[in-house]
Amino acid sequence: MMQNLGVDKRSQRRVEAAIPIRVRGLDTHGNEFDDFTTALEVSRRGLSFFTRHELAVFANLTVLIPGRGPMRPGQGPNDFFAEAAVVRTVHERAELYRVGVRFMGASLPMYSAEIF
Repeated sequence: MMQNLGVDKRSQRRVEAAIPIRVRGLDTHGNEFDDFTTALEVSRRGLSFFTRHELAVFANLTVLIPGRGPMRPGQGPNDFFAEAAVVRTVHERAELYRVGVRFMGASLPMYSAEIF
């Protein structure tokens, strides 16, 4: 029996969020998908979301978060765009999977919890 000792082993602070994201990749059957969904939790190095697609751990995805990228002088923020790897997938209910991804080679600017 595992006990929760109250220790969070994550390297980055996570923020509960409800921000729109776009996720593209291949599911476990090799079928391409392009989902518009909502991030559930976000950190500088990754996020989690629900999808109807079964995804394998270590699968490569492309994640786009509108308006959360670097600031451009006089134009405001760009979209955040990153390649990501699936680090966790849990079949939670009926046809939904909760998927956790880690960004590869990029980190999301986190201004404050209020922006989400």
